[in-house]
Amino acid sequence: MKYYKSFILFSLFAWTFISCNTDDLERDIDALKDRVTNVEAQVQRLNDEMNMIRVLLDGNKTITDYSINGDTYTLTLSNGETLTLTPGATGGNYPSIEIGDNGNWVIGGVDTGWRAEAEDGEDATTTPQFKIEANAADGGKKYWYVSYDDGASWTVLENGLAEGTNSNSNPISGVTVNGDNFEITFGGQKYLIPIVKGLECIINVPESVTDGIWMVAGGGESSFTVKVNLAEGDLVRVNAPSEWKAKLSSYTTGTTEVTVTVTPPSTPSECIIVVEVTHGVNTATDQIKAKTTSDSYWAEYQAGFDIKIGDVIINKFDYPNAELKNDGESITTEGLFFVAKDATVSLSNNSLKDLILIAENKNEYSKVKTLSGKPAIEVKLLCKGIHLFAETEGLTRAYWLNLGGKEAVEQVYFERCKIEIPDGKNFSYFSGGVGITNFVIHSCRISMARNTASLNFLNLYSRAYENIEIKNNIFYCRDEDAYCNSVLMTLGTGSINGNVIIDNNTFINILNHSSNYYVTLPFKSGWSMKHNLVWYDNGEQGKTKALIGKAVDGVTIDNKDFVNNRVFTALAATTLEWKIFNSIPGAGFNNSIEVATANTPFEDGFVDVEGKYTLKPEYQGIGATIK
Repeated sequence: MKYYKSFILFSLFAWTFISCNTDDLERDIDALKDRVTNVEAQVQRLNDEMNMIRVLLDGNKTITDYSINGDTYTLTLSNGETLTLTPGATGGNYPSIEIGDNGNWVIGGVDTGWRAEAEDGEDATTTPQFKIEANAADGGKKYWYVSYDDGASWTVLENGLAEGTNSNSNPISGVTVNGDNFEITFGGQKYLIPIVKGLECIINVPESVTDGIWMVAGGGESSFTVKVNLAEGDLVRVNAPSEWKAKLSSYTTGTTEVTVTVTPPSTPSECIIVVEVTHGVNTATDQIKAKTTSDSYWAEYQAGFDIKIGDVIINKFDYPNAELKNDGESITTEGLFFVAKDATVSLSNNSLKDLILIAENKNEYSKVKTLSGKPAIEVKLLCKGIHLFAETEGLTRAYWLNLGGKEAVEQVYFERCKIEIPDGKNFSYFSGGVGITNFVIHSCRISMARNTASLNFLNLYSRAYENIEIKNNIFYCRDEDAYCNSVLMTLGTGSINGNVIIDNNTFINILNHSSNYYVTLPFKSGWSMKHNLVWYDNGEQGKTKALIGKAVDGVTIDNKDFVNNRVFTALAATTLEWKIFNSIPGAGFNNSIEVATANTPFEDGFVDVEGKYTLKPEYQGIGATIK
């Protein structure tokens, strides 16, 4: 196993206006533009090189065509992919990129756990992507960020400052065309990729691909096509596990497309299907990850599948002792529990250090009832597909969920849950412990009862937090002809050191009469509250309503982080004026929110007390979309 370490360099030079002269000003502006262009070029070059390194490590591609423009090479691979490569030295500061002895990517000195090298005929699991952004938590300094999921999420690299200079060199130090091979010098060694004109093996991606996985019905036939360019003597093969029963259509010289048909097992299963085209001594391959569809998380867990809750991966290898709880049973210890379809399970231990609750069925909520007061979470609470409600007897406090313990809670995640807040209670009041690292509520239905006194959904009190995400949720009053007076989020003397994202939520008869705005904590630059939808036909009071109280004093707030919030009311006329901030965050900020009276954004069938609706086509993109 080879061990590589590479450093690519790049620098950002500070610039200052040294004169009021117009020519000097224009030169400085041009210099700034050049610097920004240079940053973009360096990031692009690094990502191009990472893709090229992936091809070298996989070793199952050939080059069908190439062109050269100056010192830039454009390569067309046998799977149809196009890569651009510009070798050579660059200047600046760059994180270390290594491949460990175990074959994993080691970025910035940390083993990422992601495989870099092909294994057992299967391509590597990921190719890291990089970007440079200012880190608000560190005074706006520019840092390198890395993503292992095709840019869906990004992590700042520790000690990954993108400012300064050093003298390290580009990992791909040279390329050249050597006969019928493309020669690349990487890590001091030379690698050859064959150039075979016309050799193609390109899987045409089926429509049923989701997040890079081909979803197929278990037990039935499914197929995809592969683009080829077969010459005399070429061979085509398909490799898949025997239980998937993969077969090829017939082909001859001159065939340009073959069909692969598979019959997967009826039980949950996943595999990599590899198609090979062999031309003489060269072989080109392409592959697709396939997975049988299933409506059971429990069955997928037993089959060894990954189940994601936020950024946490749940499977039987990392969590081997899961239990399936049936109707009438209780959860009294920490651990991973699946709750059976149509079951109601009691949560009777209110001091929980580590608890994961997942519904058995993907399409239905499983019920979990809290008993005897308030649940106190000390380390982690993850819920997926859970209908959470409370036995009100013994619930004497004004709040339901509590944060306890002496250490920071790592994660509190609710994903695709139904949360039924007890009548007259605040959802949470985090007075114990030292804070939460990540608090995430995604795609949940959250109901509150009729209430005219102010209730808090998240009372963050005096604790410390890193990141809070409230996205794609429906908050609604579950009582007929009523409203709930509620504040979405408030913070006392605590702090939030990361990001706050409150996007694409819907509020149905949830109004804020006590403070007159949903969020009482001051917003920082880079936080967002956009694409939210408010609908009401009850509880109109006062004159002005706002989404947010104010911004942090002295910060610059960008309008793009607060766009497309809309308010609708079934009332023929409204006395309420809506805006984004109660206190305007600065000159030039568009603080208004459009209010549509006597109009609804919902199709027929809207049920306000159940939070169920379908958005009209013209309003797609605002509010929550939950199936």
